[in-house]
Formats: sequence, structure tokens, C-alpha cells
Amino acid sequence: MKLIKQPNSWSCTAAAAAMAFDCEIIDITERVGHDGNEVIHHGLKPPACFKGFHIQEIVDVGRIHFDFSMTLIEAAPSQTPDGIHIYDITKWGLFDNNEQRFKCYISVYQGILTGQARKYHHAVAFDKGTIYDPRGRIYNIDDCNLILESLWIVTKNHIIPGK
Repeated sequence: MKLIKQPNSWSCTAAAAAMAFDCEIIDITERVGHDGNEVIHHGLKPPACFKGFHIQEIVDVGRIHFDFSMTLIEAAPSQTPDGIHIYDITKWGLFDNNEQRFKCYISVYQGILTGQARKYHHAVAFDKGTIYDPRGRIYNIDDCNLILESLWIVTKNHIIPGK
């Protein structure tokens, strides 16, 4: 995976996708159909006022244009039978805690992490334990300062034509 720097403060998701799909940011923005700079939150200061990119746009572009599938791994999966009682389902899963679960996936796969960084949402790419931050840094998962929301495993499909 090669580091791709985001050209502005609202394009981290597009840059992370470009790294995960092994392409350039322009390949992502052209296929999404915008560059994220539309002001849609008029009461907020930059960069929060800009449209940016939604991860669902990246999922769609990855599948339709690049033949990648993206699998969501939630940061803190839970379930509720009634909307009131919430149960952390990882207590009965394969892992001791969510941090161990995320580190396991990050150390084996490549993809995109999303979460809260400082004040705003941020996305980074990862490849087998290494984080590729569109702000211009490469570091180990242990040095990641994101409050993680989701991990997206990016997998190349190998579809046999005619099947």
C-alpha cells in the first residue's frame, strides 16, 4: 500500500479508499461524482461545512467500479431485544474485548478505518497492522489515536466471467 495524502481537509475518506483500492483520489472522486467540496452544513465552519464523502459511496464505487467487496466490522457491536436493554455481544464471542478483535482484523487484512480524530470524523487506510493516514503519516496500529467507529475490510473479488 502506498501513502496518498488528502488534498484538503474533507477528503480523508476518498484518500483512504484510493489507498485501499490501489488507485488515485481522482479515480474515486470521478466515480463518486463529486469532490466533496459542496457546502451542505451552512451553519458550520470548515471543514465541517463540506459534504465530504460517505463510506457508502466508497462501498458502492469499490464494488461497481473496482470489483472490491467491503466487510463492515463494528467497533462496539451490541444487540437489544427491546431498545432499552443493550448487550455487548463480544462478551460471548471469539475475542476477549473489542480492542483485541480490531487488532486481530487490522493485523491480517487491509481496508479502511473510520472514527473520531480530535474534533472531526477521520478515515485512514490500513494494511496488515500498518496505518496509512491521509494526513501524511504511516504508523503502527498501537499509535492510532482514532476513537474507532468502524473497520472496513477491503477484499478483491475474483469473479469468473460468464459464471
